[in-house]
Amino acid sequence: MIFALGTPINARCRPWTFEWALKPDAIMISAIDFFKSPRTFERVKKSGIHEYLGWDGKIICDSGAFSALNRKDKLDLDINKLKEIYEEITDQDSSIVKITLDFPDDKIIENYYDLHALEVQPVVPYNRPELLNDIIKCDGLPEWLFIGRLVPLMRKGGNHAKRLFPVLDEIANRLRGMCELQETKLWALGVGAPSLMTKLSEKVDGCDSSRWRITGSNMILLPHGGERGVGNRTKWRGTHHRIEKELERKIVIEILNQIDVKSGGLESLDSSLNPDFFPKQLKSKMEEKLPKIGTLLTKLRDEIDQFSVYDLELLFRTSGNLRLIFNYWTTLANKSSFIKTI
Repeated sequence: MIFALGTPINARCRPWTFEWALKPDAIMISAIDFFKSPRTFERVKKSGIHEYLGWDGKIICDSGAFSALNRKDKLDLDINKLKEIYEEITDQDSSIVKITLDFPDDKIIENYYDLHALEVQPVVPYNRPELLNDIIKCDGLPEWLFIGRLVPLMRKGGNHAKRLFPVLDEIANRLRGMCELQETKLWALGVGAPSLMTKLSEKVDGCDSSRWRITGSNMILLPHGGERGVGNRTKWRGTHHRIEKELERKIVIEILNQIDVKSGGLESLDSSLNPDFFPKQLKSKMEEKLPKIGTLLTKLRDEIDQFSVYDLELLFRTSGNLRLIFNYWTTLANKSSFIKTI
């Protein structure tokens, strides 16, 4: 299964550029960033998208429809502008996978036909599987079929996996019923969380997730364990648990130690981890009672058994970059089975 990490085109922290870091199978970008910033598009035209991202591997470009729908300030996703964007990145690298514009609902097929000359891959909303018939009429089976609107489906409360997998099975069965030899590969858009990765690999040929970056604002990810809040801010789209003792603490320490060793030291990842200072994020009237960053790092490396959940939360609260890199590492390590069983 191909796994792509979603990232804003202008993201400052790009862990895949570190020589020591694990690499995803692909990076997924969104045309929404070009719509928001024409200047970014001009820069990419000059430098090339691979150089701009610092990435020489596979790239998938989404139309940005889902992002536009979820923005408070609605963007007009003009299909002619999207054509211009897709033509430019195709000229730069014809292997970049481009996804059709699946908005508005009544123009999904029309948009696909309109963009078809650019070899776009179709999106079928999970609740509109009948659109597959129209897609096949256009030019037979596509190389990839991207299944959309899965993120809203997952947000409808508990037991989200029980809603997701039957939907994927239904579309796969419909596709098999149309073609004896199933040549089309399925991609589940936006639902590649670490906790779902193993099961997803049995259902689809590709998936993606931006969760590593979104969650990095104030939480961390755990393999097969969802999200954990760090510090005082533990709510984001619902209530999330804090880091727990015993096994969770050991898993977090294991990942941190692997990053620490391979990167040449956690403090090298971010200037805010300077061992001689208190972190800016923790300064308060009681700061004299907080340990120096150097004390926390020494304790992490030399006294692991005594490194508490509180110590972990203090360390993570010092650096947003550390949370991002931890989430990036956790997501990819889960897929590659890099993390040892503890």
